[in-house]
Amino acid sequence: PHPILAKKARLVRDEEFGEALVAHLEDMAETMYAAPGVGLAAPQVSDSVKLDGIGKLLSDVEVMVRNTVNLMTVNRDITKFPVMHRFFGEMADAHRGVARAEVTTAVPLDDTRRSQLAAGLVKLVRRDEVIVTESVDPEIIGGVVAKVGDRLIDGSTRTQLRAMRDSLAERPIT
Repeated sequence: PHPILAKKARLVRDEEFGEALVAHLEDMAETMYAAPGVGLAAPQVSDSVKLDGIGKLLSDVEVMVRNTVNLMTVNRDITKFPVMHRFFGEMADAHRGVARAEVTTAVPLDDTRRSQLAAGLVKLVRRDEVIVTESVDPEIIGGVVAKVGDRLIDGSTRTQLRAMRDSLAERPIT
């Protein structure tokens, strides 16, 4: 195996767990998504050729990211890079006090409502910042459905109407 793979890994220090490392991982993930089948998982390509290619293609990428790609390639785990990237992104977000919210509304949000919603979610999930990804679904009729991590906040008119219907259906007729 390549000599770099014989070196013992060290823990990432807080000061290294920053924007540059996250940006390099983002670049690597974008590259892998844009060029599926670049040969890193191909069994017919030798490890030495793969590592040489990684060294040349990722020469300007942070050493920690390049070493991770090297290790994952040689261990035949490179196809798991997108999963590792997602988990690392979640860890980086948690480290920085950031939460990500998938928000569904019946109509598109304007800038003011988007800011108000993000501020409300910051208080609700007790994070420093909430990054909102929006989608529109007229089926919810009104209100907001937000998913933050494993937490679902359903304030949609559709759900409220269903709850009223169910409540009325349970009452005896007098």
